[in-house]
Amino acid sequence: MATRYSDIIRIRAGKPAYNIEEEQEGDWTSFIPNEQFNNVLKVVLHTVRGNDIDAHKSFWINGTYGTGKSHAAAVIAHLLGDPVDEIHEWVDYEYRDAKFQLIRNSLYKLRESKRLLMVRMKGMVNLTHVSELAPVIQTKVMDALKKNSIEMDVDTDYDTLVRHVQSNEVIWDDLIRRNVSLSTIVADRGMLLTKLKDKDQATLRKAKVALRDTGIMVVMPQENLGNWLLEVQNRLRETTDFTGLLILWDEFTEVMEDAVGIPVLKALQAVSEKFMNAENDSFIFLISHPSAFNKLGSEATKQTDGRYHRMKYNMEPVSAFKIMSRKFEIVNSEQHDLRTKFFYDLHSDLIDLYTAKSNDKQETKEDLFNLFPIHPGTANLATHYATTVGSSSRSVFEFIGDNEQMRRFLDDEVAFANKDTITADFLWDFVLKEFTDDVVNYGAVTERYNTYKNHVSSHGAATEAVFKAILLLNAFNNVAADDSVTPTEDNVRHLFAGTRYEAKIDDVLNWIDEEGVVQRAPGGVFSVQFSALPSHELEEIKKRLYESDYRHTSQVLKLGDTARTFFEKKYVPKAIRPYVFDFFSTGNNDSHVTNSIKTFKKNSRPSDLCLILFFARDNDELGHLRQLAEQCSLAGANDEDKDLKDLVYI
Repeated sequence: MATRYSDIIRIRAGKPAYNIEEEQEGDWTSFIPNEQFNNVLKVVLHTVRGNDIDAHKSFWINGTYGTGKSHAAAVIAHLLGDPVDEIHEWVDYEYRDAKFQLIRNSLYKLRESKRLLMVRMKGMVNLTHVSELAPVIQTKVMDALKKNSIEMDVDTDYDTLVRHVQSNEVIWDDLIRRNVSLSTIVADRGMLLTKLKDKDQATLRKAKVALRDTGIMVVMPQENLGNWLLEVQNRLRETTDFTGLLILWDEFTEVMEDAVGIPVLKALQAVSEKFMNAENDSFIFLISHPSAFNKLGSEATKQTDGRYHRMKYNMEPVSAFKIMSRKFEIVNSEQHDLRTKFFYDLHSDLIDLYTAKSNDKQETKEDLFNLFPIHPGTANLATHYATTVGSSSRSVFEFIGDNEQMRRFLDDEVAFANKDTITADFLWDFVLKEFTDDVVNYGAVTERYNTYKNHVSSHGAATEAVFKAILLLNAFNNVAADDSVTPTEDNVRHLFAGTRYEAKIDDVLNWIDEEGVVQRAPGGVFSVQFSALPSHELEEIKKRLYESDYRHTSQVLKLGDTARTFFEKKYVPKAIRPYVFDFFSTGNNDSHVTNSIKTFKKNSRPSDLCLILFFARDNDELGHLRQLAEQCSLAGANDEDKDLKDLVYI
């Protein structure tokens, strides 16, 4: 006899974020296709088939964190690259319905003549310069060949340089002795050869710089990465049943946000152009956040669209219901059916409300049933969390799978006896930390919560739950255009229909309004203003700050530690020697800036590499700072002012 929800439901284990580099065998098969995925798959199948030369280009899929785009791309790679007998079971189950016959047949027909070798890449892959792109991709291709037990004799940058070192011993002994940068990581030619054979990226980088500084030219395959990849493709066709490569690059956002982003993208464009020729079956598949396009101008965007199928991948509420429902494993279906039927027989209107936007209402209804005892209103809010807020580390799937409060509820005998459901206040407690960290978007609701939480909680559990639900609705309404998250009386009632708080909702709403916790506006809207000040007052404050507190750029640079943290994480994480840095800009006069630099230098150690980071807010300031940096640099170099010696101006 079940006495707790955990007697009839278990939470399935599973990672909230899909890692293409660490996936275990069969991980991809947990993916649940939806209409959005099917549209992407159709584009890929049409492209790889190769009948339409205008469509023969690579792929770039973008979506916010937690939407499942990485998992979706990995599934496509497996469908195109795994042996057909290993994809049969998944395809025949997920596409068993007659309406999917075209997709199923198209996939199997394609696989009769095409098979792509998946090459996995993720994030920055230790890139610091575009010249390192070729050896990085070459290494990943060789890893993919090795994983598939394919032996292939093709040169890489490392192989070329190894042969050059072996045949030019005197030159390299001299290079290592004279080049300080190279000698810091290799003691002699033997160690250099060992590291190159081990494909050590830092060693290759420094060896190439040493060659360049000396004026020695070594012709390497990376000068034409596209040709090298096509050579691999053609060798695959000769010796295996693979017909091409699929280079899957996940978290490409990191690359695009880095200084190497645009140069790397341009280098990839050249590779994509070669892949576009009709006789080739190789493709690049980039996966990123929409912000990856922020640095692209209109011309660069046009060039990108000419070489990639650019596709959005969003978290759709319907698919989110299904994905969340798969986190629950129903171990006692009879008991679960009884509970679910009891709830929804009394509140069938909730099913109509939350399946209204579904193309398959019956399927979505079943998904909501499988999510019980999560209240359908809570499930709907969770999808908005996934779409607009959720991150790779704290996604909606963790709300179910990695949530101690959820587990306590499932183990609670009182909650089971009272037929309780998981209401919106559970979700508020889960997302509060993330809301608190994002002051720009959610500072208004977290401030309201911190101001009134003690006063509200003293009025009872129902008031506290409704208060949290109102704040959630306001938070999502601020960033999403959807009627179901407008903070109206009706939407609040929907969130608690069928719960122990249902009969108290009207009294609670009246109390919240009368106490001024959240005041009711005309139309029954409980809206939290995201600015408590009238717009003209805000403009006056901004003007005052601009003309006084932040008149000079140097004053702006002192605000918080965001810039310092970003610089340390993005620009100097791999620095070998000790360093110090500080931010400088125009101030009251140049002598004040120069004295500040001297003070900074005096406070550093003699062994520190001192970085002077000049920031400007416009071109006039930028030009002036360049002149100032040149003057200071010359004064130090000519021993006119020793306090300005040995500084790096950026």
